[in-house]
Amino acid sequence: MFPSLANLLSFIALGAAILLIVRGSLAGQVRVFAFQSFVLALLAAAVAAFAGSVELFGVALVLMTIKGVVIPRVLHRAVTNIGLHRAAAPYLSPPAALTVCGGLVVAAFYVMGPVAASNPLPTAGAIPLAFAGVLVGFFVTVNRRRALTQILGFLMLENGIFLLALLCTYGVPFIVEMGVFLDVLVAVLILEVFTYRIKENFDSIDVGEMETLRG
Repeated sequence: MFPSLANLLSFIALGAAILLIVRGSLAGQVRVFAFQSFVLALLAAAVAAFAGSVELFGVALVLMTIKGVVIPRVLHRAVTNIGLHRAAAPYLSPPAALTVCGGLVVAAFYVMGPVAASNPLPTAGAIPLAFAGVLVGFFVTVNRRRALTQILGFLMLENGIFLLALLCTYGVPFIVEMGVFLDVLVAVLILEVFTYRIKENFDSIDVGEMETLRG
């Protein structure tokens, strides 16, 4: 029962990362990230219940609070302040990007399949899904043109890394996780200000257009 639940929630988290590619609305993309974070918090709580880890329950609660509520609110505020509601066209079209994601998922299963087979934990079967989430998050980051959507890609990448650590080792110590979450929150706040300043000074947050500033 528990391994099936871990596989299901990991699959949903990966699906959310892929869904970010086809969502054109910035607000919709933020909601996808919040949804993925809630799924990860639910999985962390399930692992905590299975392993009897009070610390992991705390991690799940903080994850839900920071990544499921606080950071999405910050990003929604950034979308409102910048005044953009549609994501710029990525470097690759959605069909091409989905094809790349499919290849990344296949590669993740090929690379991490032996690792999952040798891991005795009941969550091991979902390890390739988590690694695929890391690869897809990285791809989303580099495939986006606007700074704000690149931030979302980075957050998806970080979620994938958290999921991978959770499935492989039942997470890292509570104090380390708290440090990571706070670092991510601070980074998002800084990037929000940075993105707003880019928009204010250059009237665009399209990183492709900034290449014209090169001497």
